[in-house]
Amino acid sequence: MATVNRNMFGASITQPPGGAQLMVLPLNLIAEIVSHVDDTGDLARLCQTCRVLNYMALPQLYRSLTLTSYDKIRYRGEQPEGIGSASPFTMGLNAIITRSYGTLIRSITLKGEWKEHEVEEHARVGRVPDSSMLLNIAARAAIDRMTNLESFHWELNTKMLDTVYSGLTQLPKLTSLTVRFPSSRHPQPTFVIPGMPHLRCLKITDIDPLCYPDDIATLLYKSRKLRDLRLHWSPRMRDAHEPSVSLHNYFRKLIAAKQPLMVQKMSFQNLYAFHTEEFNFAFDPTTVEDVTFLTGVEGSSLVNTFVESSWPTVPPHVKLRMKSVRMDAVSKRNAEFIGNFSGLEKLYLVNVTADSNDLLNSPRPGGGAALSALTPPTSEHQLSGAPSGATVNSPITSASPASQINATASIRDIYLSHITTNHGATLRHLLLPSKWPLSTGMVARLVHSCPNLEQLALATEFSSMDSLALLIPFLRKLKALRLLIPQSSGQSSNGPGGSALKTWQSARERTAFDTFQKVQEIFANAKTLAEVVDIDDSILSEMLSYDLGNQQVYGNVRIISMGWKAWELRGFYKAPIPTEINEGSPTPTNGVNASPKTTTDGPVPIQGSNGVTAADQPAVAHTSIDTQTTHISSWSNPPGTRLGVPQSTLGKRSRDQDDSDTPRPPPSCPPTFNRREDCEDPTAFYPGCYPYTMSEDGFVWRRHVRRVGWEALQHWEVWSLDAQEI
Repeated sequence: MATVNRNMFGASITQPPGGAQLMVLPLNLIAEIVSHVDDTGDLARLCQTCRVLNYMALPQLYRSLTLTSYDKIRYRGEQPEGIGSASPFTMGLNAIITRSYGTLIRSITLKGEWKEHEVEEHARVGRVPDSSMLLNIAARAAIDRMTNLESFHWELNTKMLDTVYSGLTQLPKLTSLTVRFPSSRHPQPTFVIPGMPHLRCLKITDIDPLCYPDDIATLLYKSRKLRDLRLHWSPRMRDAHEPSVSLHNYFRKLIAAKQPLMVQKMSFQNLYAFHTEEFNFAFDPTTVEDVTFLTGVEGSSLVNTFVESSWPTVPPHVKLRMKSVRMDAVSKRNAEFIGNFSGLEKLYLVNVTADSNDLLNSPRPGGGAALSALTPPTSEHQLSGAPSGATVNSPITSASPASQINATASIRDIYLSHITTNHGATLRHLLLPSKWPLSTGMVARLVHSCPNLEQLALATEFSSMDSLALLIPFLRKLKALRLLIPQSSGQSSNGPGGSALKTWQSARERTAFDTFQKVQEIFANAKTLAEVVDIDDSILSEMLSYDLGNQQVYGNVRIISMGWKAWELRGFYKAPIPTEINEGSPTPTNGVNASPKTTTDGPVPIQGSNGVTAADQPAVAHTSIDTQTTHISSWSNPPGTRLGVPQSTLGKRSRDQDDSDTPRPPPSCPPTFNRREDCEDPTAFYPGCYPYTMSEDGFVWRRHVRRVGWEALQHWEVWSLDAQEI
């Protein structure tokens, strides 16, 4: 660690004449503040501020290091990167080797493209290019200086040589290793990767037998503490229908010694190989808790059925402890595998595959609104390696669209049956495919069978949105809700994504009456969830603010999304009742014989479910409808029900357990729009008439809502695990 001046903490810190500064705080408090700084640039600037902040921020700056190599010179404006010295990649390695920062590094990642010269000429004479050899020598020198290294990632496109492997075996604290094999067909020397006894996580990517990968059998055999194994094969073999992978080569030493791996998490991607009975002796099935199988295709074509059918659907051991399953291919065989055991806590059916990109449901950078139309669903029998539109010449692929829809619905029903029957009582996370739009009855059965759900992602029929409002409140532990746009949906050219939405965006320049006439037209034309999501953010945020204002029902929900848009839900607060546009329209009542207050005072902050008052919450930008003329419709209740308490579809009590006679408005759901029951057209929308929850003092409950992106969603599994990544 860098040398610390002995007089650093002995110097007196006084308040400067210009006012209070950070350094007047106690040093332990300053260290706590610095520990929450994540941005690399901010940490580097803190290190340059003063000696105290340099001492505190330097270990955090070098704790996790990522060096990226580029095959071309990059420019920042008119200045090339590394002007006056070398590339940032090599200068980073130089800093580790020549300075005293190596002991601070806990994790290092070397990734990118390393440019090799005259590869073919060196391959003909059996030599490694000098540039690659010098890279490995520099990496080995850096490894020798990083004595406290815990995680090493080699993600370069060039081969890692034996000199680096031997250096890693000497690290006593190394617990995580990631190796990317090259995809070059030029002959390269192969090595037997030595064992690393302290290794707990191993990830190998781009495995291809024709690209000279190293032998990992010894590494697997001697890593007795390994608990997380992730193997990724090149998709070339599956695309070319080439079953060239032999699992016996990887696990032969474990099978021969009869010492199976006791891993807890096992992830396979693009595996295309025959199953043999020996594979059952490579792992101890009773220790596996997390399984991931990603194939990159939606279904198995007839060409590779002989490979896929060799894998059993019945688990080899009855005493399974499997808690999490993640897969992207939905088929009858996979559904049977789910139904042969019980006790799952997490089930993720990945939507995005290599053949079907569900961008309208992807909040990741580059997805979402950038796509103007939905991608048509891909046939489950399309060849994974064939060009677009090429299918197998068989009667199945020439089936009518109706038969394909029936086959998809049949598989969906099998999955839902196994989920509700075998895993409903224990399931906490559930991600369903967007090509399965669930009806009201299906959602009701799912909610009834899985009461402990904390994160839920599903697609539902647009006509079932109103019923969804009555079902979601029964999930008392729900924290994250993701509503997917069905793949069969489409966007109308006259919908909100067209000129109607652009016209509404200038609604502030109109009168209040014209404004809500235009909003009413937009909602009336919406026929799919895709069109609703395309509505202006200010309208959707305003709807959510009112819809989720019932603290007893939605107090645990923290984040919600529709399609590619997502909102973070914060504290609750009180606000005046919006002014009515029609004098004759009925006014909602809260059951108290007192006229509601319609003052123009500001919102009244209260303490939310997270213990933070609304006044402490960050300001949220909304299109203020409180100050506009708004129409409010009355609540309607089915005959024979208590006012304000919704009739339970599931036969259960409402989440509101208060037995008092004080009526409450029914809970609502974000995509539910208020309708006038006394109108001649029962399907007509009345935008701006947001269902809300009345308080006993005449105000309405609202909630702070903030639009968020991937920076917030990546911490929730139903979003982050919906990808082709292991």
